[in-house]
Amino acid sequence: MTNLPAYPDFTVTLSGNDWRQAEFINISKLCAVGEEMDEIKDVRINHSRVFAEGMRQYHRLYTRRQVGSPELFIPLFELKTFLKSNIIGSIAIQDQPGFVKHGFALSTAAGCYYGLEENGVVRSLCIHDITHAAEKEVPRLVRVFSLIYVNWCNCTILTP
Repeated sequence: MTNLPAYPDFTVTLSGNDWRQAEFINISKLCAVGEEMDEIKDVRINHSRVFAEGMRQYHRLYTRRQVGSPELFIPLFELKTFLKSNIIGSIAIQDQPGFVKHGFALSTAAGCYYGLEENGVVRSLCIHDITHAAEKEVPRLVRVFSLIYVNWCNCTILTP
């Protein structure tokens, strides 16, 4: 965390549980993503139940161990151009003082993309507050940058 926002245009505030729940990962990690997803599906099927209004209660949690860093290498200016996003913001975490070090956020019609960048290079990329427009934008992003899109909560993987 840092006291100053990396980008002052706006700030997206995430809960600690939101971090990396719907993310883009280097395609070289497809096997590790598949293995992690199998473990998550087991927890979802065998160690949870659905109650009121489609909410799910888990009796066991799974912490991802194999995927590690997303290992992206996308120039931030290329991502901004592709997403047609003119302003760039920072990331804050609820109940934590300050801003995420090297954090950035881009707002589009599909939702809010956020991640970490170093020296103008996106190293991790996630999406939050997904809208209906994401159904078109996310697959294009996956194809153009040869990424995997993983929604860990919904147990879905999208490949190019």
